Amino acid sequence: MAWSGSVSAEPRPPVAIVEDATANVTAIPPFHLLREGDSLSLASDQGVILSYLQSCQRETIRGGQVAIGRLQSDVTGGAVQRQTISCDPAALDLTPAEASQSAALAFRDPDSAADADPIAREAAFVLASRLPVVIALDLANLTIEDRRNPARTWQVQSTDGIFELAAGDLPLDKGGVYRISGGDRSLVFRIGREATDAPLPLLKRLIRF
Repeated sequence: MAWSGSVSAEPRPPVAIVEDATANVTAIPPFHLLREGDSLSLASDQGVILSYLQSCQRETIRGGQVAIGRLQSDVTGGAVQRQTISCDPAALDLTPAEASQSAALAFRDPDSAADADPIAREAAFVLASRLPVVIALDLANLTIEDRRNPARTWQVQSTDGIFELAAGDLPLDKGGVYRISGGDRSLVFRIGREATDAPLPLLKRLIRF
């Protein structure tokens, strides 16, 4: 498998992220960010799953030449299956400044009790997964604060601009409220009371910060 990414004086924003890949794909590991104009060359026994941040397209690709576009891939000589994931494409396209006020792939938690919970009301959005993944290309570390227990904080280090908030810890609590902060910005979100730690499409777990 070959991967080609162009280099420019001004870093271009990512348009897609590698959700998964077959074991024989080593050039682009899971959570690798892709930019418009990048290309992949897959052998017939190689496959990847790509998630597009703006269009919420989830592509399962097997073999062929893959050109990364803004909203979806152009696949030649291979097979591609596309699925549109229910998410908020505008939220995933936020600038870092905008992300400090509004963000994420959210779902509306049908939990009326949360309306009477002042801590829950701090949250900008609700996630359906207990395993959030944050994209923050300009940060090396994030601080996580449990808003229901403010003395409980921990730091997460970036891997090429990606943070796995539950890495090295248990999945985040159902109904938990968390503040992520880094640089000069912060954001509060809530984990839904019916949220799961089962595998979900990556687009349902991402936060653009």
